[in-house]
Formats: sequence, structure tokens, C-alpha cells
Amino acid sequence: MGRPVSRRTGIAAAAAPPALAVLAVFAALLAPLARPAAAQLVVASESGDTTFRLGTIDQLQAESITNTDGSHADNLFFRRVRLLGAFTSGNLSVFFQTDSGTLGKGNADGSKQSANTVFFQDFTITYGFAKEFQLDGGLIRLAPNYDHNISANSTMALDISPYAYIESAALTGLNGRDYGVQARGYLDDHLEYRFGAFQGLRGQEDVNAFRYSGRLAWYFFGPEEGLVYRGTSLGTLQTLAIGTGYDAQKSYKNYNVDLYWDQPLNGGDGLTLQLDQSWYNRNDFIPALPQQQTRVAEVGYYFGAIKLLPFFQFTQEKYAAFVPLPSEKRFQVGAGYYFHGYNSNLKLAVTRIDRDGVRELNDLVLQYQFYVF
Repeated sequence: MGRPVSRRTGIAAAAAPPALAVLAVFAALLAPLARPAAAQLVVASESGDTTFRLGTIDQLQAESITNTDGSHADNLFFRRVRLLGAFTSGNLSVFFQTDSGTLGKGNADGSKQSANTVFFQDFTITYGFAKEFQLDGGLIRLAPNYDHNISANSTMALDISPYAYIESAALTGLNGRDYGVQARGYLDDHLEYRFGAFQGLRGQEDVNAFRYSGRLAWYFFGPEEGLVYRGTSLGTLQTLAIGTGYDAQKSYKNYNVDLYWDQPLNGGDGLTLQLDQSWYNRNDFIPALPQQQTRVAEVGYYFGAIKLLPFFQFTQEKYAAFVPLPSEKRFQVGAGYYFHGYNSNLKLAVTRIDRDGVRELNDLVLQYQFYVF
């Protein structure tokens, strides 16, 4: 989402926009018909040692946000349209996914985002020598903190933090990804390490030093052994992790600490909590990424009996005092109805956006997700 400026405040200003009404009717009709995906498309060798599977994640979204003149920018579009694939053969695995983000959303000039923007979001080849040592190569999502590496299909809030990938454009990355190689492993069922070298900003004649990123995380109840991290488990898995990470190229430095807690409770309920703090230093290598801090705090409680997960998310982008840019806070309140878990669900959320020196605005979103993989 961008950063529009509003001269009106109050959630009532965005009440019952046509876009949300249309999607609400669509979702109401679809919910009783949708079925949990029993299996993705899988092709396997006769021995079962080699498999190839395909899946998809599609998020249809209705959004209403206040314009500067008090009118509403209403849109019906696809937040994500992705094709996912995974190939495994012995110790070798390949994961890829395409993406076409904000497909069909209106642009400032009145046109719509077209399907010509389909691209590879991820393409990672992994060879697992052992649980303790694996090598990844290709287009990889970096993991300097937990929020940076959460899978889009299982986010508890409406989406990943709006500040999760603020370094990508400046470093010519792609939505938190970059081309490179990475070592990854899990020691004693508690310690996870990641360390990689990536392209970063190559510069004129490709003379810049490489970008380096790494992470250490301690899992109290066993690690998550995958390329990406899980969001809420909807009360099914216990995870408690604390981590620290960094991302650096020449004078650019980014340091992180985070905590993630996912706790099943009696009756099929679950509590999920995530805290992330990032520091971006002052540097002359990437002036487009000035000194700042970003924060993410989110909490949600899943009521298993009714498949409902109310959540609250706070995010902040705070610039250093000498930086002539307005800092920003976002407060998001919403709920997800998981009538078929990750496979088919509906989220409604309102986000209050508070920028320094500008009146607050509200962004109201209804999102339906279909996912199978």
C-alpha cells in the first residue's frame, strides 16, 4: 500500500464502500461452497523419491482509502496471484513461485495494473548435505528478522509489515529477495543459522562489494526447517523463538532483533505474538535509505470453535531527527475467518495511518484467500 494523504479522519468516512460490499457478497456465496484442498497437484516417480508439485495462492481484495479531497479510492483487485512449484529428488530440492501483485488495481492515471507484470518472486535451489548444513542458491528471500521471511499465505494480520522490505528498491532487490548463495542449518534442534552473500547494488561496472546477510535464532521447542517462516499456526503448533540478524553492503548496515511466539491453548484455541525491531544506520552508500528504525508488534487470539482470529498490528517507520522525512505509524485492527484454514479464508481490517505533520487517514480492506500447495 502506498502513502496517500487524507484531510478527513474517522473510520466512518470509509463505511460501507461499494468495493467491500461487492466482495462481501462474493465471499458469503463462496464460503459454503469452498472445500479444503485435500491435495495439490503432485507428480511422483514410481519409487516416490522424486516429486514435483504445483500450487497457487490467490488473494482477491477490496480496498477503500480516503483521498485528499474526501472522496474514496475504491478498488477490487488481486493482491496476489501466484503459481508455486516444488521439485524434490533425494537431497536436491527446487522451489519457485511467480507473482503478479496488485493485479487490476487502479493507477494514479486511471489505468489498471496489468497482467504483464508476472515475474519470478522466488527461484531457489537447495542441496541438503545434512540437517545441520544446507546450501541455497538462486533468488532467495533474506531473513534478517522473522517478519522479513514470513510466508504470505499464513500472515496473521492482513499482510506482511509495510516496512518489511524497505531496503529492496535501494539495493535493487525484489520484494525482500536477492540473487546469491546461502548456507543454512539447524543444530541440536534449537539453533538456526543463516549466512549468505548476495548481489546487492552492483554499481557502475559491477565493482561494488557483495551484500552479506545473516541470522541466528534460538527455538525453545524445535526449529522451523524451511526456506520461509510460518505465520500463525491457528492453534496447532508450539513455537517460541528469539533471533538476531543483519544485512550489510559497504557502509549500509541493518541490525535486527525479534521474538515470535505461537502457543496452542485448550479447546483448539491459539495465541500468536510477534515483535521485530530493525535499525538502519546512516550511510553514504545508499542515500535513498536514510537512518531510521522500523518496528512491528502484532498479537492475535484464535478461537478454534468458531474459526475466528481477531488481531492487532502496530508498525512504525521512525527516521532520525536530522532526516527531513515524516515518520509514520500504522495501527491495524481486524479479524480473520478461517472457514477452511489457510486454504480458504476471509479477513477484514482497518488501518489507521498517522504521518508526522499530516492528518490521519483510514484504509479499509476485505480480503479473500484461496491457497493450495
